[in-house]
Amino acid sequence: MLERFVVPAGRPAPDRAPGRRRANAYLPGRRSKAVNPPVKARSGHILLEPRRSYRDLIRVYPEIHRRLVEMNRPFVREADPLLPEVLLDENLRDLKGDRKPVGYNRPDPFGLRLIFPLADERRVEMYFTKPSRCQEVVQITEHVSLLLRRRGIKHTVEYDRLPLGPPRLPPAGPGMPGGFGRLPG
Repeated sequence: MLERFVVPAGRPAPDRAPGRRRANAYLPGRRSKAVNPPVKARSGHILLEPRRSYRDLIRVYPEIHRRLVEMNRPFVREADPLLPEVLLDENLRDLKGDRKPVGYNRPDPFGLRLIFPLADERRVEMYFTKPSRCQEVVQITEHVSLLLRRRGIKHTVEYDRLPLGPPRLPPAGPGMPGGFGRLPG
């Protein structure tokens, strides 16, 4: 049996029989083991295997939360400095009870958010998002993926899976054009 190995393009493969074509790894439907992440993304999704539960995240979630709080520190304008610790305690309590945690969904306009969606009850999913495409989303998604791999938690990573439209304008108030009030006059 002939051994197969990857040969740079343009050179003939020494193990290939004459007339046989080389398999193309980039054809649709074939997945490569190592895929480079994009440079910028609007959302980074981590989907755990279907047999995994929220309890499997107990040991890695404090590190995920700490990293998220560090990345959001420039945008935080909250009066309560203990809020991140309170959110961590609530999320760990939910994870120990095998319930969907709250995540980190603060009203900061430019802050990074961690969302646990309601989409599929059979599969644990979480995603990081920001209002615009940026490198921070890719960085934290890859960091969390590395943490999960070190703990032996199998998962898949996807980017920009949200059906997000263009950014919305702030809501119009009374007396403003497009608002629900009337203009004087």
